[in-house]
Amino acid sequence: MLILGLQRLVVLETPKTGSLALRAMLKPYTLPLSNEAARHIGFTGYLLRHAAGLNEAFGGPVQTLAVIREPLSRMQSWYRYRLRENVAHLPVSTQGMSFEAFMLAYLSEPPPKFANVGRQDRFVGWTGRVARVDHLFDYRHLDQLEAFLSDQIGDVLTLPERNVTPLRKPVDYSLSDAVVARFRDQNAEEFALYAAVSEAGYLKRPGVR
Repeated sequence: MLILGLQRLVVLETPKTGSLALRAMLKPYTLPLSNEAARHIGFTGYLLRHAAGLNEAFGGPVQTLAVIREPLSRMQSWYRYRLRENVAHLPVSTQGMSFEAFMLAYLSEPPPKFANVGRQDRFVGWTGRVARVDHLFDYRHLDQLEAFLSDQIGDVLTLPERNVTPLRKPVDYSLSDAVVARFRDQNAEEFALYAAVSEAGYLKRPGVR
């Protein structure tokens, strides 16, 4: 969670959406409290633990922002991230398993630790029509996020490259049609959220100025 005090804006760091690059770009402008808050706290956690205090501290409502990624691409990123050699000995490792096995584990209830990666619709408080987060940006069009934050801060901002997973060989992301269909059905709300964000490019919650 990144707190921009002058802008009265909180950036909720959706996992696997370039949050380290976003953190690096915004470091000169964020409050020290950002380093103490949980990095990947979602909207509900933010609302329960931080919203009231920040609203009071800043003398008015604080707006929220997050980045959303196409759901299957995000799962590919999680799988690739956990193929790293330095986590091979840990329960989160995906070494030795296919992407399809990873996806089937994710779709199980409850998912094992290596496949317990959450859902973006829950992270942003998606109701089926709108999100509770005020500003949502598409990971495929981060130039719009750069433009928005540059305007808010009054400086030209550019995202650096961060947290690119180094791998020795190409990754096979092949899935059976049955698994793809099951993923789309089980995560229908997440796909609906991404469709709304990608169609708009930048989705602003109704009523937000």
